[in-house]
Amino acid sequence: MRPSRITALLLHSLCSTPDEFLLVQSELHRAGHGARALRVPGYSFDGAATSANRQSHQAWVRTVLQQVREEAVAGRRVVLVGLSAGAALALGATLTSPGLVAGLVLMSTTLNFDGWAVPGYGRLVALPLYTPLGRFWSYRERPPFGVKNPRVRDWVQDQLRKRREACAGAAVISVAHLREFDRLRRLVRRQLSAFACPPVLALHAQEDDVASPDNVRLLRERLRTSSFRSVLLHDSHHMITIDNDRLQVARETVDFVDALAFKTSATATPRQGARP
Repeated sequence: MRPSRITALLLHSLCSTPDEFLLVQSELHRAGHGARALRVPGYSFDGAATSANRQSHQAWVRTVLQQVREEAVAGRRVVLVGLSAGAALALGATLTSPGLVAGLVLMSTTLNFDGWAVPGYGRLVALPLYTPLGRFWSYRERPPFGVKNPRVRDWVQDQLRKRREACAGAAVISVAHLREFDRLRRLVRRQLSAFACPPVLALHAQEDDVASPDNVRLLRERLRTSSFRSVLLHDSHHMITIDNDRLQVARETVDFVDALAFKTSATATPRQGARP
Protein backbone atom coordinates (compact mmCIF):
# COMPACT_ATOMS: atom_id res chain seq x y z
CA MET A 1 0.00 0.00 0.00
CA ARG A 2 1.42 3.39 -1.01
CA PRO A 3 1.60 5.93 1.81
CA SER A 4 -0.92 8.74 1.59
CA ARG A 5 -0.27 12.34 2.61
CA ILE A 6 -3.96 13.15 2.76
CA THR A 7 -6.15 13.46 5.83
CA ALA A 8 -9.92 13.45 5.49
CA LEU A 9 -11.60 15.63 8.11
CA LEU A 10 -15.15 14.37 8.60
CA LEU A 11 -17.92 16.83 9.48
CA HIS A 12 -21.11 15.22 10.76
CA SER A 13 -24.58 16.73 10.55
CA LEU A 14 -25.89 19.48 12.83
CA CYS A 15 -26.06 18.67 16.54
CA SER A 16 -24.92 15.10 15.94
CA THR A 17 -21.81 12.99 16.56
CA PRO A 18 -18.91 11.40 14.63
CA ASP A 19 -20.76 8.05 14.78
CA GLU A 20 -22.33 8.99 11.44
CA PHE A 21 -18.94 8.40 9.83
CA LEU A 22 -17.82 5.14 11.44
CA LEU A 23 -17.90 3.14 8.18
CA VAL A 24 -16.44 5.91 6.00
CA GLN A 25 -13.64 6.54 8.49
CA SER A 26 -12.84 2.83 8.74
CA GLU A 27 -12.64 2.44 4.95
CA LEU A 28 -10.42 5.50 4.58
CA HIS A 29 -8.04 4.10 7.19
CA ARG A 30 -8.07 0.73 5.44
CA ALA A 31 -7.04 2.47 2.21
CA GLY A 32 -4.08 4.09 3.96
CA HIS A 33 -5.42 7.61 4.39
CA GLY A 34 -5.66 9.70 7.51
CA ALA A 35 -9.23 10.29 8.68
CA ARG A 36 -10.51 12.20 11.68
CA ALA A 37 -14.11 12.90 12.61
CA LEU A 38 -14.22 16.36 14.14
CA ARG A 39 -16.18 17.54 17.14
CA VAL A 40 -16.91 21.23 16.69
CA PRO A 41 -17.83 23.19 19.83
CA GLY A 42 -21.31 24.66 19.57
CA TYR A 43 -22.07 22.58 16.47
CA SER A 44 -21.64 18.97 17.61
CA PHE A 45 -24.00 17.32 20.08
CA ASP A 46 -23.05 18.02 23.68
CA GLY A 47 -25.42 16.75 26.34
CA ALA A 48 -23.80 18.96 28.97
CA ALA A 49 -23.87 22.16 26.93
CA THR A 50 -25.63 25.29 28.20
CA SER A 51 -26.40 28.62 26.58
CA ALA A 52 -22.92 29.74 27.67
CA ASN A 53 -21.43 27.15 25.30
CA ARG A 54 -23.16 28.50 22.20
CA GLN A 55 -20.92 29.33 19.26
CA SER A 56 -21.57 31.31 16.10
CA HIS A 57 -21.32 29.80 12.64
CA GLN A 58 -18.16 31.86 12.16
CA ALA A 59 -16.68 30.07 15.17
CA TRP A 60 -17.62 26.70 13.64
CA VAL A 61 -15.75 27.65 10.47
CA ARG A 62 -12.73 28.86 12.44
CA THR A 63 -12.57 25.55 14.31
CA VAL A 64 -12.54 23.59 11.05
CA LEU A 65 -9.91 25.85 9.50
CA GLN A 66 -7.72 25.50 12.57
CA GLN A 67 -7.75 21.72 12.10
CA VAL A 68 -7.00 22.11 8.38
CA ARG A 69 -4.02 24.35 9.12
CA GLU A 70 -2.67 21.92 11.72
CA GLU A 71 -2.68 19.18 9.10
CA ALA A 72 -0.94 21.50 6.63
CA VAL A 73 1.79 22.27 9.18
CA ALA A 74 2.31 18.51 9.48
CA GLY A 75 2.81 18.33 5.72
CA ARG A 76 -0.56 16.77 4.94
CA ARG A 77 -3.22 17.79 2.43
CA VAL A 78 -6.83 17.89 3.59
CA VAL A 79 -10.09 16.68 2.10
CA LEU A 80 -13.19 17.94 3.89
CA VAL A 81 -16.00 15.39 3.99
CA GLY A 82 -19.32 16.82 5.15
CA LEU A 83 -22.76 15.29 5.67
CA SER A 84 -25.92 17.41 5.56
CA ALA A 85 -25.15 20.63 7.48
CA GLY A 86 -21.57 19.35 7.59
CA ALA A 87 -21.42 19.76 3.80
CA ALA A 88 -22.39 23.41 4.17
CA LEU A 89 -19.77 23.77 6.91
CA ALA A 90 -17.14 22.23 4.63
CA LEU A 91 -18.10 24.66 1.88
CA GLY A 92 -18.04 27.57 4.32
CA ALA A 93 -14.51 26.72 5.44
CA THR A 94 -13.30 26.23 1.87
CA LEU A 95 -14.82 29.47 0.59
CA THR A 96 -13.46 31.40 3.58
CA SER A 97 -9.87 30.31 2.89
CA PRO A 98 -9.50 29.43 -0.81
CA GLY A 99 -6.58 27.17 -1.67
CA LEU A 100 -6.29 25.58 1.75
CA VAL A 101 -8.37 22.45 1.03
CA ALA A 102 -7.41 19.82 -1.56
CA GLY A 103 -10.87 18.36 -2.14
CA LEU A 104 -14.50 18.30 -1.00
CA VAL A 105 -16.84 15.36 -0.52
CA LEU A 106 -20.32 16.82 -0.08
CA MET A 107 -22.93 14.35 1.15
CA SER A 108 -26.65 15.20 1.31
CA THR A 109 -25.77 18.87 0.95
CA THR A 110 -28.42 20.98 2.64
CA LEU A 111 -28.49 24.51 1.30
CA ASN A 112 -32.27 24.37 0.88
CA PHE A 113 -34.75 22.44 3.03
CA ASP A 114 -36.82 21.05 0.15
CA GLY A 115 -36.95 17.28 0.71
CA TRP A 116 -40.13 15.29 0.30
CA ALA A 117 -40.72 14.98 4.07
CA VAL A 118 -40.39 18.71 4.77
CA PRO A 119 -43.91 20.15 5.15
CA GLY A 120 -44.75 23.38 3.38
CA TYR A 121 -44.74 25.38 6.60
CA GLY A 122 -41.43 23.78 7.55
CA ARG A 123 -39.78 25.64 4.71
CA LEU A 124 -40.61 28.90 6.49
CA VAL A 125 -37.71 28.05 8.77
CA ALA A 126 -36.77 31.67 9.44
CA LEU A 127 -40.03 32.50 11.23
CA PRO A 128 -39.24 30.88 14.60
CA LEU A 129 -35.50 31.51 14.22
CA TYR A 130 -35.62 35.29 14.01
CA THR A 131 -38.75 36.19 15.97
CA PRO A 132 -39.81 35.86 19.63
CA LEU A 133 -41.58 32.63 18.63
CA GLY A 134 -38.19 30.96 18.84
CA ARG A 135 -38.29 31.06 22.63
CA PHE A 136 -41.05 28.46 22.54
CA TRP A 137 -39.84 26.28 19.68
CA SER A 138 -37.29 23.57 18.94
CA TYR A 139 -37.02 20.92 16.25
CA ARG A 140 -37.74 17.36 17.34
CA GLU A 141 -36.56 14.52 15.10
CA ARG A 142 -39.34 12.29 13.82
CA PRO A 143 -39.70 9.32 11.44
CA PRO A 144 -38.20 8.50 9.03
CA PHE A 145 -35.17 10.17 10.73
CA GLY A 146 -33.49 10.48 7.34
CA VAL A 147 -33.23 6.69 7.08
CA LYS A 148 -34.90 4.39 4.54
CA ASN A 149 -33.67 1.05 5.93
CA PRO A 150 -36.42 -0.07 8.37
CA ARG A 151 -34.07 -1.93 10.72
CA VAL A 152 -31.68 0.99 11.00
CA ARG A 153 -34.62 3.38 11.38
CA ASP A 154 -36.10 1.33 14.22
CA TRP A 155 -32.69 1.23 15.90
CA VAL A 156 -32.34 5.01 15.61
CA GLN A 157 -35.81 5.52 17.06
CA ASP A 158 -35.00 3.21 19.96
CA GLN A 159 -31.75 5.09 20.66
CA LEU A 160 -33.49 8.45 20.60
CA ARG A 161 -36.09 7.14 23.02
CA LYS A 162 -33.46 5.84 25.45
CA ARG A 163 -30.91 8.63 25.04
CA ARG A 164 -30.77 12.20 23.72
CA GLU A 165 -28.87 11.26 20.57
CA ALA A 166 -28.24 8.48 18.06
CA CYS A 167 -26.05 7.99 15.00
CA ALA A 168 -28.64 9.92 12.98
CA GLY A 169 -28.48 12.99 15.22
CA ALA A 170 -29.91 14.49 18.39
CA ALA A 171 -33.50 13.95 19.45
CA VAL A 172 -34.05 17.71 19.68
CA ILE A 173 -32.21 20.52 17.88
CA SER A 174 -32.37 23.93 19.53
CA VAL A 175 -33.35 27.19 17.88
CA ALA A 176 -29.82 28.48 18.55
CA HIS A 177 -28.28 25.65 16.51
CA LEU A 178 -30.79 26.07 13.69
CA ARG A 179 -30.39 29.85 13.59
CA GLU A 180 -26.63 29.64 13.19
CA PHE A 181 -26.94 26.94 10.54
CA ASP A 182 -29.49 29.05 8.68
CA ARG A 183 -27.01 31.93 8.67
CA LEU A 184 -24.25 29.61 7.45
CA ARG A 185 -26.23 28.09 4.59
CA ARG A 186 -27.41 31.52 3.41
CA LEU A 187 -23.83 32.80 3.46
CA VAL A 188 -22.59 29.76 1.53
CA ARG A 189 -25.33 30.12 -1.09
CA ARG A 190 -24.32 33.74 -1.68
CA GLN A 191 -20.64 32.86 -2.02
CA LEU A 192 -20.82 29.68 -4.12
CA SER A 193 -19.50 31.34 -7.27
CA ALA A 194 -17.21 33.85 -5.56
CA PHE A 195 -14.10 31.67 -5.25
CA ALA A 196 -12.47 28.78 -7.06
CA CYS A 197 -13.06 25.43 -5.35
CA PRO A 198 -10.94 22.29 -5.28
CA PRO A 199 -12.25 19.06 -6.89
CA VAL A 200 -15.73 18.15 -5.64
CA LEU A 201 -17.56 14.85 -5.20
CA ALA A 202 -21.26 15.28 -4.43
CA LEU A 203 -23.21 12.28 -3.13
CA HIS A 204 -26.97 12.61 -2.75
CA ALA A 205 -30.00 10.36 -2.45
CA GLN A 206 -32.74 10.58 -5.05
CA GLU A 207 -35.26 10.11 -2.22
CA ASP A 208 -33.65 12.53 0.25
CA ASP A 209 -36.39 13.46 2.72
CA VAL A 210 -34.68 16.65 3.96
CA ALA A 211 -32.88 18.19 0.98
CA SER A 212 -33.82 17.34 -2.60
CA PRO A 213 -31.27 16.66 -5.37
CA ASP A 214 -31.88 20.24 -6.49
CA ASN A 215 -29.20 21.09 -3.94
CA VAL A 216 -26.67 19.23 -6.12
CA ARG A 217 -27.89 21.06 -9.21
CA LEU A 218 -27.23 24.31 -7.37
CA LEU A 219 -23.67 23.19 -6.62
CA ARG A 220 -23.06 22.07 -10.18
CA GLU A 221 -24.34 25.30 -11.69
CA ARG A 222 -22.63 27.76 -9.34
CA LEU A 223 -19.43 26.27 -7.96
CA ARG A 224 -16.27 27.33 -9.77
CA THR A 225 -14.31 24.10 -9.90
CA SER A 226 -12.43 22.25 -12.62
CA SER A 227 -13.71 18.87 -11.41
CA PHE A 228 -17.26 18.20 -10.24
CA ARG A 229 -18.62 14.67 -10.02
CA SER A 230 -22.05 13.85 -8.66
CA VAL A 231 -23.45 10.44 -7.77
CA LEU A 232 -27.16 9.90 -7.27
CA LEU A 233 -28.04 7.13 -4.80
CA HIS A 234 -31.23 5.16 -5.29
CA ASP A 235 -31.88 3.30 -2.03
CA SER A 236 -31.42 5.79 0.80
CA HIS A 237 -32.89 8.88 2.39
CA HIS A 238 -30.90 11.77 3.91
CA MET A 239 -28.46 9.93 6.20
CA ILE A 240 -26.58 8.17 3.42
CA THR A 241 -23.59 7.14 5.57
CA ILE A 242 -25.75 4.77 7.64
CA ASP A 243 -28.50 3.86 5.17
CA ASN A 244 -28.82 1.22 2.44
CA ASP A 245 -26.22 2.83 0.16
CA ARG A 246 -23.59 3.25 2.89
CA LEU A 247 -21.12 0.84 1.26
CA GLN A 248 -21.29 2.73 -2.03
CA VAL A 249 -20.89 6.02 -0.15
CA ALA A 250 -17.75 4.74 1.57
CA ARG A 251 -16.36 3.31 -1.69
CA GLU A 252 -16.97 6.51 -3.66
CA THR A 253 -15.32 8.55 -0.91
CA VAL A 254 -12.24 6.32 -0.81
CA ASP A 255 -11.94 6.35 -4.61
CA PHE A 256 -12.10 10.15 -4.64
CA VAL A 257 -9.43 10.51 -1.94
CA ASP A 258 -7.29 7.87 -3.68
CA ALA A 259 -7.41 9.91 -6.87
CA LEU A 260 -6.30 13.06 -5.09
CA ALA A 261 -3.58 11.26 -3.15
CA PHE A 262 -2.11 9.38 -6.09
CA LYS A 263 -3.04 11.77 -8.93
CA THR A 264 -5.09 9.30 -10.97
CA SER A 265 -7.44 10.35 -13.73
CA ALA A 266 -10.54 10.13 -11.52
CA THR A 267 -10.24 13.81 -10.57
CA ALA A 268 -8.97 14.97 -13.93
CA THR A 269 -12.21 14.62 -15.88
CA PRO A 270 -13.98 18.00 -15.76
CA ARG A 271 -17.45 18.31 -14.23
CA GLN A 272 -18.49 14.73 -14.79
CA GLY A 273 -20.95 12.37 -13.14
CA ALA A 274 -24.57 11.33 -13.10
CA ARG A 275 -26.80 14.39 -13.12
CA PRO A 276 -29.37 14.40 -10.32
